[in-house]
Amino acid sequence: MFNALQGLGNAGGDPNNTSVAAAMNLTLYLFFAIFGVFGGFLFNVFGNKILLSFGGITYCFYAISVYLWGINENLAPLAIVSSGLLGIGAGMFWTAQGAMTLSYATESQKGHFASIFWVIFNLGGVLGGLLTFGIQSAAGDGETSVNASVYFTFCGLMCLGALLALVFVLHPTKVTRTDGTKIFFEKAVSPKVEIQNTLKACTSKYMLLLTPLIFQSNFFYTYNFNYVNGLLCDAETRGLNSSIFWGMQMLGAFVIGSIFLDNKYMTRRSRAIWGLVIVGIINTGTWAYAAWYQFSSGYDKDHKPNPPMNYKVDSEYGIVISIFMLMGLSDALVQTYAYWIIGTVANSPSNLARYVGYYKGIQSLGACIAWLIEFLDVSYQGQLIACIVLAILFLPFTFAVCVQVKEKGGEDDVSEKTMEY
Repeated sequence: MFNALQGLGNAGGDPNNTSVAAAMNLTLYLFFAIFGVFGGFLFNVFGNKILLSFGGITYCFYAISVYLWGINENLAPLAIVSSGLLGIGAGMFWTAQGAMTLSYATESQKGHFASIFWVIFNLGGVLGGLLTFGIQSAAGDGETSVNASVYFTFCGLMCLGALLALVFVLHPTKVTRTDGTKIFFEKAVSPKVEIQNTLKACTSKYMLLLTPLIFQSNFFYTYNFNYVNGLLCDAETRGLNSSIFWGMQMLGAFVIGSIFLDNKYMTRRSRAIWGLVIVGIINTGTWAYAAWYQFSSGYDKDHKPNPPMNYKVDSEYGIVISIFMLMGLSDALVQTYAYWIIGTVANSPSNLARYVGYYKGIQSLGACIAWLIEFLDVSYQGQLIACIVLAILFLPFTFAVCVQVKEKGGEDDVSEKTMEY
């Protein structure tokens, strides 16, 4: 649901008030970066159920605050505070999710599990986008603000998700993998030791090499949502675009994760290398296409389409939606691949929680800087160039990890088996 809200541009708020939306996202991702890095510590101390439930509630509070800001601009500080709280909750939520996804899978299923999560995760974005599209269509053509019914619907679904997590999610020790092995969960010895282990994970050679990949993996959302969807299209079209964007993510995650990365006819190292080749070609090709359109159309903050594009009447819409579709596809390829490559490094929930926490922390730092750039009113052409540079930069560093991928096991296998038995 949050994806659908963000996909509307400017957090679903006033499309002409980018400064407040940028401040909200800057605050959100700053706190997300901090609590993401230490999410592994919180996971190992409090467990997965508390992190998922608390994180889910913060999403609901955020949606309510965005709605209140939309009807009263004097409540912008509330929206910014709720963004900070969401950053804390999201750091907890995403660490728990990532650790569960990668540790519950056998080594031959990590791509499949990552893709299943990504499909379900983006199904929320698809449904949310369709809800927005339907409600906005009923409201009339040409609307640029988002209807109140959208927020109320999102809030109800977010609260329901938090409740379901509290009731139905199991502790890792109660989970058995499909091959019959039990999940080993290393209890935190003390907060001090856990913090030391978290800091150690942050200096792992694998995580350091993957940092460029991780940093850029949410950096481009500002450009995707505020420029391609937010600046170019009206609210009705943004809802449709959002559902298509997240639908392409579902397709991309399934293809790269379930079909390619878990292909039993290739060695794991070959899958790592060729997976990076596929991701790199499609991702850089998408940015080349986006660059061609922006520089040829000239649309930017000082030159907006007037009125914003509507899917029913604008001939250029076909180009815009094709770019947005490829952006959704590329995003899923990059992030599913990133989860999978991290899963080749470790297997235990405790270590994966620390690695995923680092992943979400650095990823959010990249998003935070992207929103700072937006807050400073940097042109979208400038933001586009930054996205292209980062898309190329991560490739050689990630390749250095690919060539070190082992056929079986992770660096934590010895300690895990010793402690388990």
